Amino acid sequence: MLYKKILISLFMMFATTFIMAGHAERHQTVDGLSVYFGVIPAQLIGGHGSMHRTRDMKHGKHSYHILVAVFDDTSKKRITDAVVKATVISLNAKGETKRLEPMHGDLLSYGNFFELTERTPYTIKVEIRRSDHKAGSLTEFTFTRPRD
Repeated sequence: MLYKKILISLFMMFATTFIMAGHAERHQTVDGLSVYFGVIPAQLIGGHGSMHRTRDMKHGKHSYHILVAVFDDTSKKRITDAVVKATVISLNAKGETKRLEPMHGDLLSYGNFFELTERTPYTIKVEIRRSDHKAGSLTEFTFTRPRD
C-alpha cells in the first residue's frame, strides 16, 4: 500500500512538471511583453482564411498556421498595433521569414502559414516591433510537427 502511494505521488509530481513544461514552451516573457505561441494545421482552419483577408487558400499536407498573441506584461492588455515577424528554421534549412498578419476579430492575434515538411524540431524566432518603441523584441520557441 505504501508503494502505491509513493508511485501515485511520483506520477503526480512528474505529470505536473510536464504540464508546466508544455506551458513554458508556448509562453515567453520578453521586454515587458507576454508572448503566447500556437501552431494549428492549416486544414483545421478551413474557411476561416478570411481572418487574414485571404480566402480559398490552398495549403499542402504539411502547411501550418503559426499564431502569436502579444500582451503588455504589466497591464495585461492585448497589443494590437505591433509589427510581428516569424522566422521558421529547421535543422536542414536556413529558414523562412514572414510577417505575421493581424488576424481580424475580437481577440486580435498575429498569424501566417508556413510549410513544415520535416519531422525535426523547428526553431521559431518571433520579432515584435511596437509602434511606440524604437527597438524590437525577440523571442524564440520550438515546435516539432506531429507524425503523419
